[in-house]
Amino acid sequence: MPFFLVLTASLFLSACGDLTAGPVVSDARFSRTFRYYYVTDCRFDRFGLYDCGATQSVSPSYVVRIRVDGMGDATLNLDGESYFFRDGTFSEDWDEFGGYFYFVDGNDELSLYKDGSELIFWDTWNNTATIYSYDLPY
Repeated sequence: MPFFLVLTASLFLSACGDLTAGPVVSDARFSRTFRYYYVTDCRFDRFGLYDCGATQSVSPSYVVRIRVDGMGDATLNLDGESYFFRDGTFSEDWDEFGGYFYFVDGNDELSLYKDGSELIFWDTWNNTATIYSYDLPY
């Protein structure tokens, strides 16, 4: 085989990378970090939130990282505490405020809006909610 063909073939194969590795199937389809500076405690019932207390400043900020990979698994880091959810153990939904992720763990539930506007912890045992936001609600 002429040297030119060997050189061309080796350059082509090196440009393609490792052909035996196969496709990467776990690329993140959603990966964001949010910082929250305000917190509000409320009560809730089937009609929604009510009896909300005063909005308090959070310092340092409450940092939330979420990554949903191409397989549908989610890694959620809540201010240093990491949680892993397999596909099907959390959901994505939409309401009048936008798209959000919804996680359930026993009596605790969490809603995280995809635009980062709010993170809501729902304590369904006590019917209380803690709302984290990056901006003041008014």
